[in-house]
Amino acid sequence: MKQLIAALSGTLISLGSFAQTGQEITLQGTITGDLKGHNKMYLYSRTYHDSTTIENGKYTFHIPFKEPVFLILYPEYIKAAMQMYTPFGILMDKPVTYTVTSDVAKGLNASTVKGSEAVELLQAYEKDKSAAWKSISEALKKEYGQPWLQESDPRYAAFEERRKALQQQYLVPLLQKLVKEHPDSYASVFSLGESKSIMTVDQQDRLYEGLSSKMKQTKEAKEFHEFAQGLKNSAVGRKVKNFTLPDEKDQPLVFSQFKGKYVLIDFWASWCSPCRKSFPHMREVFQQYKDQNFDIYSISIDKSKEDWLKAVAQENNPWKQTLDNINIAGSGFAITGVPTTYLISPDGVILMKEVGFNPDGSGAIEKKLAELFGGKAAVVPEKPKQATGMATKAIPMAIMQ
Repeated sequence: MKQLIAALSGTLISLGSFAQTGQEITLQGTITGDLKGHNKMYLYSRTYHDSTTIENGKYTFHIPFKEPVFLILYPEYIKAAMQMYTPFGILMDKPVTYTVTSDVAKGLNASTVKGSEAVELLQAYEKDKSAAWKSISEALKKEYGQPWLQESDPRYAAFEERRKALQQQYLVPLLQKLVKEHPDSYASVFSLGESKSIMTVDQQDRLYEGLSSKMKQTKEAKEFHEFAQGLKNSAVGRKVKNFTLPDEKDQPLVFSQFKGKYVLIDFWASWCSPCRKSFPHMREVFQQYKDQNFDIYSISIDKSKEDWLKAVAQENNPWKQTLDNINIAGSGFAITGVPTTYLISPDGVILMKEVGFNPDGSGAIEKKLAELFGGKAAVVPEKPKQATGMATKAIPMAIMQ
């Protein structure tokens, strides 16, 4: 069950404990160069969409300020020319005026942003991080001939260990420095999520402790701290702590009700394309094993209950569904991307974890089910252009809001 896809999208960060009303963010942009008549500028996140016209190289957005936001700029000229585009996001933590200065020839990601201390700190940090990634890529290319290897490469395991070591060498000190020097900045809080894939649990704990008391009260900081605990809770061999989530009818579903069965916990979201693509084959698996002491339990990390309910109705999956409204994804299972599945034993012990899904039935969890129950799960035919075993990265948790 492991088809993975890369996703780049905006996120509206929710620092609700500092919410304000009746105020406004102004985003003023200046862009030089030939737009070739494509004068629209778009501003978006997963939950926010706006657009305006660029006139004489200038544009303005007015954004109601309720809480700090991270929004993506997307120029029409890039879309029209079908250019390669890396999303350019702006952290706006205060109801002030932010300015963006861009040059078409240099690319949007070379823009300069001014406005608050946090956005300027974040921009400086991103430049340092880009330089660090360049050093990591160069080191990997020197040692392995290229900066990335496919999982099928026999050197992949050693390559991954080396990559992690280089991240510890080049990336971890940058984030530690940011938090140490700016413990009271939203830039530090916003950057915490990056450590989930490159830092140890102890390092993550120390990062959290380095924040100011005010920043520790933000939703993001709390969820980050819970995630570190989730890494401990979700280790293979650990027993799942009982939890309760609401189903489609707002009725409580207690995890302990699955006791005595093997259960596949499926973390997903309505907006996650590979999650939705996994369901037809997952239904095949369910039908094959449902009478053999096996069940599936889907937990959505959607922030919109309406979107979740709509997707549940569309998929009509024949197993239990709940909405994660207490961050079980983080505190209980340390989910960093969707789809992610866990196989749980009848006595509630975590047996396996798998990120993504393989539509060809070759996933590790599916092999384990065949071993437990006999036979082989049904195979869903591959699309013509998709080669068996090919994979890209899963949709990361850091941008799921």
